[in-house]
Amino acid sequence: MAGKAKSTMEGAAQAGKEKYEQVKQENAEKKAQKEAYIAEMEAKATEYGQSLCNMVIESGSTTPESFMSQISENELLSFTKDFYEKMVLPGSKASVSCIIMHPYIDEKKIKAIQKKLSVYDGAETPILYMNEADGQQFLLTRNHFYYKVCLAEDKKFYAQGAIECKDIDGIKIESGESECTLKINDVTLATIKIRDTYKQDFITLNEYFKNIVEQNFDIVPEEIDKLIHDKIGDKIYQHIKKYMTYEDELVMYCAGGLDSLAAMDYIACTTKQIIIVNREMLGATSNVKQFYYEDITSMATEQNSKSDDLLVAVIDSALTAALKACDLIITVAGTKEKISTLYTIEAKRVVAIYHEYRTELKKGNQTTQTIIQQKEPDVLEQIEKLSKLRDSGILSEEEFNQKKAVLLEKL
Repeated sequence: MAGKAKSTMEGAAQAGKEKYEQVKQENAEKKAQKEAYIAEMEAKATEYGQSLCNMVIESGSTTPESFMSQISENELLSFTKDFYEKMVLPGSKASVSCIIMHPYIDEKKIKAIQKKLSVYDGAETPILYMNEADGQQFLLTRNHFYYKVCLAEDKKFYAQGAIECKDIDGIKIESGESECTLKINDVTLATIKIRDTYKQDFITLNEYFKNIVEQNFDIVPEEIDKLIHDKIGDKIYQHIKKYMTYEDELVMYCAGGLDSLAAMDYIACTTKQIIIVNREMLGATSNVKQFYYEDITSMATEQNSKSDDLLVAVIDSALTAALKACDLIITVAGTKEKISTLYTIEAKRVVAIYHEYRTELKKGNQTTQTIIQQKEPDVLEQIEKLSKLRDSGILSEEEFNQKKAVLLEKL
């Protein structure tokens, strides 16, 4: 029995060893297959990345002028900052925007971009960066358009490349029913699933690329108003319009704060006033507050973070604007109105718009006062002449007093 038991144990041990070797061999084969697959996909990604670059270059025009060749870097950076503040931020959902522009791409963000986009070495100043939810990355600098796009065979693998801006005639995003395409020189560079949060961004990006191609760097109020209308939709826009009393009044900014524009309060800045709407009871006038710029004595933010710099308000999370809440304090006639539903970057933008239009109002008042002061010497001079006519007997005392009274009313 002992010998039989020993034989059974040895047989079991041998069977276990053979099973182990079999599993080990199977795992090795799976690992080898996986490594071979990864190598194959990476090779395809490398080839695809280069082919995309070649197709864009071949489809470009033969003229030496590119869509940015006539723009100096300083002019481009200045326009991009202006565009981001006036055209990107208004009407966008700050917590879910997928794009960010100069100068809000700080050093921390640049390092994060380098990790995600290995073809970018961080040497060039980023102009525009888009981080799509599927991991696709797009970066525009003065000299290159860098991209990281999904491989069609397996979207866990990405093709990367860099296209020189001198080979680019134009960039655009075309929208379909469920997805859109990013095109350079009419070559499809990437396919992007349409998400509600992207629609506003894509409207803005097309406008940005169009302005660069057309060399149009003047952003007028009418252009801002139209883009905000397109981004927030007719329903919300018309609701804001109800509280605009001037015929030439335009919407310059709109923010939904800590929730979407369709769900909670929102704040709108026009060319004349600030309108705050409580969306919980949409349409109830008691939940709408209006502050005209000339009536506001001061406006400031109360930060929940130590930094008070707008440029560091952008944090490293999917290219969103600052997600830290910030109180906006509006002082009117000695009373303070506190709005606690805005992100830091939104509150600071409202303050900037207030100061811009407040400054314009002061300049207008100074101009009016100067005109009045310039008229004063003319009136006094005319009274002096009337006095001489009276003294010479040409005018009676009654006629002099009548004409003098008319002139004094003009002062």
